[in-house]
Amino acid sequence: MNLLIDTNIVIPLEPGSALDEEVNTEVAINFHSLANQSNNILCIHPAIDYDLSRDKDNARTNIRRKLIKRYKLIPSPPDVKILPSEIVGTPEIGSNDYVDNCLLAAVKDDAVDFLVTEDKRIHSKAEHIGLQSRVLLLQDALALLHDLFDVPPLPPPSVTECYVHELNVADEIFNSLRNDYAPEFDEWLKKCKREHRKAYIIRDEGEVRLAGLVILKKETGLPTGILGKTLKLCTFKVSTHNSGNRYGELLLKTICDYASKNKYKHLYFTAFSKRENLISFAKSFGFEISESLTNINENIICKSLDYTLDDMMSLSPFEFHLRFGPRAVSFYNNSTFIVPIEPQYHKLLFPELEKQALLIPDLRPCGHSIKKAYLCHARTNQLSRGDNILIYRSHDISALTAIGVVEDTLRSNDADSIARYVGSSTVYRYDEIQSLCHKPVLVIKFRFAKELDKPVSLEELRENLIIQGQPQSISKIPQEKIECIKALIRM
Repeated sequence: MNLLIDTNIVIPLEPGSALDEEVNTEVAINFHSLANQSNNILCIHPAIDYDLSRDKDNARTNIRRKLIKRYKLIPSPPDVKILPSEIVGTPEIGSNDYVDNCLLAAVKDDAVDFLVTEDKRIHSKAEHIGLQSRVLLLQDALALLHDLFDVPPLPPPSVTECYVHELNVADEIFNSLRNDYAPEFDEWLKKCKREHRKAYIIRDEGEVRLAGLVILKKETGLPTGILGKTLKLCTFKVSTHNSGNRYGELLLKTICDYASKNKYKHLYFTAFSKRENLISFAKSFGFEISESLTNINENIICKSLDYTLDDMMSLSPFEFHLRFGPRAVSFYNNSTFIVPIEPQYHKLLFPELEKQALLIPDLRPCGHSIKKAYLCHARTNQLSRGDNILIYRSHDISALTAIGVVEDTLRSNDADSIARYVGSSTVYRYDEIQSLCHKPVLVIKFRFAKELDKPVSLEELRENLIIQGQPQSISKIPQEKIECIKALIRM
């Protein structure tokens, strides 16, 4: 596959000197290494020369012009005129916006498979022209390579609950927080210790440094004045060493499970506007930015877990799930399907459902995530955004184990199109996708809602006349059986 890298990825890869080393250099080098290992090609656009020319350090510019020759230059790149000018504008040739449009045109015209960039303007434009799934942040590009190609497997992670006073406060994961909140940060950490606040953590390989962290605080309402049992996420941080592993989703899933089981009505955290990645991540899972700011001008980012029947009926099924989920699922104005999945793929998609989850040798980023994708040869065209899918583990367990909500679907027999579409959300490697494409493939993008409190066996499904036998393909549950299935899965 061809991965186009923006100048803000090239510069961390080619700093010019030790003094110019970027924050993302280590992550970028890891990305470069994985791309090479998996025989993917890193490309640059001829328009990169406009970006390099803006550097006033001529010596550094000349060095970079020599170093970037190691990357493949896109030949005869598509014209920017293929982009809708009413969305991307018609910027002056050579300007920042013009270069951005050149990169997006290369993606839109399929000159490359993905664009990797940290530029929020490009991501915003991509969203407005329908290319958001193919324009990746560096951490998402890492996850893509981990999931689609044969690279050394990641160590299986586990989220551990602990007290703040058990943490090593010198861990580098705290560095950016100290910079943002100096000099009060260390005093605040001491306060957390004295109050015996709890934290959820993910440890890095070797169990030494922290890969992910969230510190929790119980409150009686949101800063906006809305009352109700509230959980504040005082920190929500994933180490740059672990970008691309979906650890943020793994932590969020753990927090939401904790909040649901303890009947919290609201979640929130605060963040400065410059923490764009964190805010964008939260918004993609239904958090909303309040109009209010804190006294130090932080954004207040909130999520409600408390909903009414009116909420369920007034919102589309997917909007309802996004706003109040991931555990909130609607059975109003949608359909519910049983999706059989073989054990080897089930364990990769849902590692937490395994009895010996920590012993899984090949855990991929999709196993950490809330956003997932599944591929099959089912012929059905009935699945729509907001429909529910009940995951049925075939063969060994023969039972329903989990529920998800459909986000989107695609049918194709082109491996590259499917890989572009699923990104890093699937259990299938690229060569497996190619093998599947001997006939049309149905791709189901879905959000993992929750594991069932108790698996529902094939025998129970038969007894209640929901299915007649072992499901061989995706099957729709009759509308008259919806209340019955809700009772069985305890929803």
